[in-house]
Amino acid sequence: MNYGLPPRKYPIEQVNIQNLKNYLKDRGWEEEPFGRVELLKFRSPHPIQENKYLEVLIPSKRELIDYNRVVEIAVDCISAFEERDFEDVLSQILVFGDMLKVRIPTLKTKIGSIPIKQGISLYKSVYDLLVYSTCAELDLQKSVSRMFPDAMKSVETYRIGQSQYGSFVANIHCQLERPKILQIDLQGNVTSAPFGRGAILRVIRGTMNVEDSILEESSAPIVDNYSTGLNANMCDTLLDIIDIGIGNDLNISVNLEPMWPIPSDIHTDISLQPSAKGYLTEAAEILKGDTHKEKRELVGYVFQLRKKPSEKENVVRIVTLEEEEAMPVTIKPDDSSYRLAIDAHRNSKRIRVTGILEKRGRTWYLDEPEGIELINEDHG
Repeated sequence: MNYGLPPRKYPIEQVNIQNLKNYLKDRGWEEEPFGRVELLKFRSPHPIQENKYLEVLIPSKRELIDYNRVVEIAVDCISAFEERDFEDVLSQILVFGDMLKVRIPTLKTKIGSIPIKQGISLYKSVYDLLVYSTCAELDLQKSVSRMFPDAMKSVETYRIGQSQYGSFVANIHCQLERPKILQIDLQGNVTSAPFGRGAILRVIRGTMNVEDSILEESSAPIVDNYSTGLNANMCDTLLDIIDIGIGNDLNISVNLEPMWPIPSDIHTDISLQPSAKGYLTEAAEILKGDTHKEKRELVGYVFQLRKKPSEKENVVRIVTLEEEEAMPVTIKPDDSSYRLAIDAHRNSKRIRVTGILEKRGRTWYLDEPEGIELINEDHG
């Protein structure tokens, strides 16, 4: 903290009291009584030592003579408690939403700057990554031929923050809209996260899949999880970002606005290694070449049925022998067709079904099934 130092040149005067209160309350700080009407006292959500909590004072009104100084000290205390940079905390107070950071630690970026050509490429690639992620949220596809206007419009609300010394950091503030009325489930948790949150989580999950690909020495984790992670366009964009790092590990991290539940499987700090390039290239090629769909009539035997109590969908897997080799296909039929599939499985009868055949990752699916028909073996 810097209580004895002159105020730093940050836009402290732009901090709104309500935004500061919202920031603290969203993160579990509790307001407590205080003897001075011009100040409000908040207690940290958990102790910093045994039974000892951190207390923060903030102004109760803008007219306070030393308003900027009190706010700066408060932000300093909050950043120390959260073990985050002062700038990051201040940014999320000023701009409600998630923060995505892409760190480029090269010899040229140690002073906090980056060659202009690389800097322009970095921000262009991060923009493309977010737009293509938003495209996937709007319409899930393995590869898209162009950016969707609605996706571009959504990402245009995001803001670029300042970089930091020690390396060049692209700070992207993903602005979200604070809901006027929170939707709460039976357990008291806030539900219905805003649309923009999904795009950020897709970037993070996709980068986590890249880490898994390196560990497994296979592009399968990327390809098989495209529905929640990277599409082909995002793979290409991450390749561009890796190239900007000139052979160095890059860092992608996120600080998510805690108003909405943060999934337990999300890692908020991920390393993107140059060795990922081969897997990203292969995954992009597979996803680009794996988008063919066609309407097909399939004939085969049911070999697996599944309907767990926790699942709403029926799942039927058949093996069709019409191809050169047996091809397992997954189908999600309605209840009446599911009952027919049970009969077919019980009596070892073939079935006929028509739908849209598509390969996703390593699995074939027959989407939009038009009903399952039992085949009379005597008549074919």
